[in-house]
Amino acid sequence: MPLPPVHRFRTIAGFRRMALSVAACAAALPGLAAISVAQAAPAAPAVPAAPAIVAAKPGLTGPAIQLVTNAQFSGYDLATGPNGTAYLGWISDKGSSRKVSLCTLPRGATKCAGGIQTIASAPDSLGTSSAHGLRVLVSKSNLVTLVWMYDTIAAESGPEGDEIAIATSAGGGTLTGATAVSAGPSFGTLLNATLAPGGSIWTVAHPSGGVSSVQVTRGLGSAPQTVKTPYWPGHAVIAFNGSAAVLAVDKYGSVTQPVAYARQSGAGWTGFTSVAKTWNTAGFGMASTSSGVRLIATQNNANYHPVVSRLTSSGFATPTLTGDTNSCSPFTHDVVADASGRLADVSQECSQLAVANLPNTLRAANFRFSVHGTFAGGDPQLTTAPSGHGWVAWSIESATGNKLLVAPLLLPGLDITSAASSAHGRVTVTGPASCLPPVDIPVSVAGKPAAGWQAVGKSLKLGGTAVGPVLHGAGLSPGKSYTLTGTVTFARGASRGTGTAKLTFRACPKP
Repeated sequence: MPLPPVHRFRTIAGFRRMALSVAACAAALPGLAAISVAQAAPAAPAVPAAPAIVAAKPGLTGPAIQLVTNAQFSGYDLATGPNGTAYLGWISDKGSSRKVSLCTLPRGATKCAGGIQTIASAPDSLGTSSAHGLRVLVSKSNLVTLVWMYDTIAAESGPEGDEIAIATSAGGGTLTGATAVSAGPSFGTLLNATLAPGGSIWTVAHPSGGVSSVQVTRGLGSAPQTVKTPYWPGHAVIAFNGSAAVLAVDKYGSVTQPVAYARQSGAGWTGFTSVAKTWNTAGFGMASTSSGVRLIATQNNANYHPVVSRLTSSGFATPTLTGDTNSCSPFTHDVVADASGRLADVSQECSQLAVANLPNTLRAANFRFSVHGTFAGGDPQLTTAPSGHGWVAWSIESATGNKLLVAPLLLPGLDITSAASSAHGRVTVTGPASCLPPVDIPVSVAGKPAAGWQAVGKSLKLGGTAVGPVLHGAGLSPGKSYTLTGTVTFARGASRGTGTAKLTFRACPKP
């Protein structure tokens, strides 16, 4: 019988870490965000009142919550419901059998609401010794579904002897017992589970051994479909481009192999195509945003910086750098999307976790925090709400196993620019991309005079109210659109002229 999946995943991680020989870790950043009250602004002109000034920094917004220690993990995952409550599920073994647990995390939680709920992962010892691959899915009606896979006796004598199981909770209520709902490949590995647009659950599993194929289940309970892949896949992710699925895979144990993808074609799939200029050094992630499907992987050179690519009608576009150019490159990716339209990612970078917010799905604003301990037991996981609040989970070594922790966070805002030219010069406004979480972000206006002119004055206003060098997103109304207007006065002798540039953005909506 092959090694349990958790050991196989560690083998991949170990291979990649040895292959990279990455540079020393960057200096640690503060772990917790300080929240203070800004000085009162000077009296404004007789215009509509400006939003209240509330200073807030991105980063962790509370201490880490330790959930379990001295355990072996076989999968953990995070997801957020429509009301902003997050759910963390995991499979752990403290020496007897693997059990499935669920923690409910409302906004501001300092512990699991109602305590940790735990159930048996399978009906017998073979199943409870092999359960793995847990995923957490939350529907629009706030139904939480935990999905995982385990071996059965039938796996000894046939190709479809594993079971894909689920347990459900209505918005963090009582967690049901495990129910086997679909066949899986014997002694295989569950690689992914996701909600389809219609609400059905699709899964991707890999058969045992180094075979170049995956099994896709298009809705639990339906017959699994074998899909040939270009190599033995280490990771596989399904995302939906409208109603059509996209399946991406990377090569097990490889560093310089491109990520490959196939599209759903009726009842079948197209052939696999490589995503140009990517390596699978740190694995990859893919998610469906309101702007379309996005994929984050590693650039195809020894810098190993993360890149993002967007799916077009003709395939994935040439990837571009996300903006994370830390000298310690990512080891992992967990890529997620939420109803605000953003893309987000968490990566392990040396002894830190790096959280990236891509509000326009193409460029990232990042924050990092140090983790005290040695990463072990699984890849860090992320979930976000439309507001920009979220949770991050990670596992580290403990005395006789590993421990699982989770912490609340607030995403950073992304700066962008808008420019306009006139006969007198060019004006540039720098401000937030949509949507702006409730955090501080620098804003500015600058002028570049035309030949013979010089800039002699400038102003920056939000609506009709002057703003300083920092915009306090926490004082804006959730979901509302705002316009930054920058005006520069240019002079040439006694002549005067003005130039104006505007930048319109939206504050992140609730919850």
